Amino acid sequence: MSASRSLIFPGLVPLSLPNLEAVVGVDDGHLSIAAHVCGVAPADAVARYGANLPQTLHEALLAVAVIRRMEKEPLGWTAFGGLSAGVLPALYAAGAIAEEDCFRLAYEINSSQLRAGRQRRSGTTIAALTSSEGDAERLVEVLGERGYKPHLSVDLGGGLVAVALPTGDPLPVTELLHRLGIMVLDSIDRAEHCPFALPRKEEFRSLLDTVEFRSPTATVISPLTGECLGSSPDELKHMLVEQWFDTARLPKTVDGLLSVSGVKGVDLVSPESSVYVSCTRNLLRGRADHRLLTLPG
Repeated sequence: MSASRSLIFPGLVPLSLPNLEAVVGVDDGHLSIAAHVCGVAPADAVARYGANLPQTLHEALLAVAVIRRMEKEPLGWTAFGGLSAGVLPALYAAGAIAEEDCFRLAYEINSSQLRAGRQRRSGTTIAALTSSEGDAERLVEVLGERGYKPHLSVDLGGGLVAVALPTGDPLPVTELLHRLGIMVLDSIDRAEHCPFALPRKEEFRSLLDTVEFRSPTATVISPLTGECLGSSPDELKHMLVEQWFDTARLPKTVDGLLSVSGVKGVDLVSPESSVYVSCTRNLLRGRADHRLLTLPG
């Protein structure tokens, strides 16, 4: 593989039971670190919960899976991008944080979300498929006009988006979307990638202050702006905070990776069934070479 390539790490991606069994079926250093950070035996947890793992452990095992798959490649990449929790393995791959800190941040961020959610629900995030990018933007405008105070949470391109709402009852919004002819794909009981997400920025920054950030040895792209980040640890921390409270954008991430000097291809490491697969392929069609690095299972 040419070194003039880049790699995308997805976030908010569910692992199937075969994916999870493949992760815990290999007892290596990566799994040992994740087990230590999470304080559980991953194989026992998968046997108990199946695909319905606690969110905290799921994100750590996703990080184990993508890091392992990345390390199977004989050559490296010159640039990395990630969306949502995928930013953490991207920073690890770029040499900006240690592996244990990658797993620990994934675990502690999700733990803090759950603690905050038990005290007060932050809202709802609804995934929807509109017919185009323009319709996706119009959807946010329409919800705002109806008083729902929406925020575009995730943009995967081609009209596939997630919208965060401060309401705890998604039913009126999903009924409205159905009447508008918009396909509702899923909803989760918390607000993601928006100003009203939990935990608040102060707690989030406190978590990051416990981690040693180093100057990256490869380019890292902001999923919020698509810009190449500098080498300052403070800039990396700022990106992490801002992208957790604003829109994570796959199109901007792809554009940013293609803007890196010498990059001729953009790869994705992901479960084969993830929506990232088709979205990334569509964004790159006719623009750059692309490979899918599928996860075992």
